[in-house]
Amino acid sequence: MRWPAWIKFALVGGTGFVVDVSLFSALTLGLEWGPYPARVLAFLAAASTTWAGNRWFTFRQRPLQDASRQWLKSLTAALMSALPNFALFSWTLTLLSPWSLAPWVALVAGIGAGTLSNYLLSSRWVFAESARSP
Repeated sequence: MRWPAWIKFALVGGTGFVVDVSLFSALTLGLEWGPYPARVLAFLAAASTTWAGNRWFTFRQRPLQDASRQWLKSLTAALMSALPNFALFSWTLTLLSPWSLAPWVALVAGIGAGTLSNYLLSSRWVFAESARSP
């Protein structure tokens, strides 16, 4: 069975989500970091995880590019997608701040906000079919 790219992207994104939530939780609960620094580090770890998964699973039929250059493009796309991600995270965290689960609800809301833009940037720019080989 051949899966469409968006399904593969969602599976890789699910892995990134697990990395994101796990690291965020470990930093905030285990190490008692504040939610904002924990969010930044968890985001970078998840972005790197999804780049690797998309390179070797989602878009593996596309021309290979220099890995470090492609990782930088992927990180740029993730950072661009982070604008709606962090905006909704901050807004939700502020709105729900008295609630003990607010950081995790805000985390999920933020991740959802950045997913569509990240898919479009990944499929059309980071892993573009017309990319040159290294």
